[in-house]
Amino acid sequence: MRDERLRRFLKAMGDKTRFDVVEELGRTGECSVTELCLTLGVTQPLMSWHVRMLRSVGVISTRRQGRQVFCSLDRQSFAAYRDRLDALVAGQVPAPDTLEPLPAQRAPLPS
Repeated sequence: MRDERLRRFLKAMGDKTRFDVVEELGRTGECSVTELCLTLGVTQPLMSWHVRMLRSVGVISTRRQGRQVFCSLDRQSFAAYRDRLDALVAGQVPAPDTLEPLPAQRAPLPS
């Protein structure tokens, strides 16, 4: 039985920049996208894309304050992924879904 959520999480975390974002948020608690750009040397559009990828798998949460977007780790979701990974490594059947539902895929535009 495949664990699609865990696969998406590991794929998201496999990118160096996204890994660095998680590391920075773990260290600071919360950062604006602008601060992440300056700290990690990434352009704002690219950082926004990485933030969107991390948010889509539930690793980070965001909040808006005026024009700034602030990011923080979703520690509860991260702990659930850690438990799923532990179960996978131990050869256990994945536990019933304890994570929020995945965002719905966009329907194709009508022809």
